[in-house]
Amino acid sequence: MNMLVSHKGLTVALRPFCREDIPELVKHFSSMTIHRDTKGIFGQTLENEIKWFEKNMEDPNSCIWAIQPEGSDQAIGVTALHHINDRMNSCSSGIVIWRQDWWHRGVATATHLARTMFAADYLNRFIIRSSVRTENPGSYLALERVGYTIWGTEPRGVLRGGKWLDTYHLAWLHPGRIGVLYPEGVPEMYTAGVEKAAIALETARREVIFP
Repeated sequence: MNMLVSHKGLTVALRPFCREDIPELVKHFSSMTIHRDTKGIFGQTLENEIKWFEKNMEDPNSCIWAIQPEGSDQAIGVTALHHINDRMNSCSSGIVIWRQDWWHRGVATATHLARTMFAADYLNRFIIRSSVRTENPGSYLALERVGYTIWGTEPRGVLRGGKWLDTYHLAWLHPGRIGVLYPEGVPEMYTAGVEKAAIALETARREVIFP
């Protein structure tokens, strides 16, 4: 599913991956700068990425998009929703922006808006889960802007560069389904996030189109 989001002067296309994108995946997923914030640690080969492409393009339980902002002639990252077959109306989300010249320019926030709206309005997801290294504030702050809440910290879960790192776990709660999730009342720790989520959904519904 193609989506185009225009947010604060930035236009970002979320589109399916194609075979022509695979060399970029090989190039950037062989960088430890990128894997510092992922679960991976080994460089990828062309054969590995072709297998990834073929497997995920046929997976009915995942939605995966290439991220391509206006002004770039190729994908600069990837975002996804996984576990969308979950019977509890939840799923997990992730993002990697491998082009460092596009960091801190609003690409992640625009991408989160579109992906979150798709999960809420088209996949009927009540909860979206994600995780981020605590030393990656740009990533978790972008998630918080669209309504994710940090609910816990996994201590010393990964070793990078000889240093043990912690991981934040976050959840996005659908503001229109919050009465179903919490009929007894929203816990205070989620209140601000749910308010941001409502604003994010309204914003995305205005700014996202399906070309």
